[in-house]
Amino acid sequence: MDNTLIKTLDPIDIKPLLIFYFSNIKQINWTIYGHKSRQSGLQYKEGDDPFSGALGKSKGDELLHNRLNPLYKDSIFEKLINKYNLYRTRFLWVNPMSCYSLHKDTTPRIHIPLITNPSCYFVFKENKSEQGIIKHLPIGSVYWTNTTVSHTFINCSENPRLHIVGVVKE
Repeated sequence: MDNTLIKTLDPIDIKPLLIFYFSNIKQINWTIYGHKSRQSGLQYKEGDDPFSGALGKSKGDELLHNRLNPLYKDSIFEKLINKYNLYRTRFLWVNPMSCYSLHKDTTPRIHIPLITNPSCYFVFKENKSEQGIIKHLPIGSVYWTNTTVSHTFINCSENPRLHIVGVVKE
């Protein structure tokens, strides 16, 4: 794997993340994106809704999404956001048999898979003359991803996938 696209930063025990998540699931508000996915914000920018302000396609300066959703105050998620200096952090569920459009982001991302399986893949396409790179990100690590390169995500399984994604400064 070309380590300019994905770097494993640290191991992570996801059990405390899942315990907090499932203990608070009834308080989490979701935005549904058709048949593909749903998202909920851990961070937002001033004046926006804490759960939906940072969702969907990026609109403007992502680094303005630096306010912590009050639900996550003093939680393991706040510690992760601070440790990795994250902005516009959110939960993403990718539904079974779903694929995002091929796109580029303006900055790299941190990805933390929480619920996944071997049939879920990142696909990177650096340029038209080369083959794409397909990579499964297993649970148990924090990953830096160069999403400024054309990429997509595919869930080829019959089960949904949950991950955390946050913007990092270059």
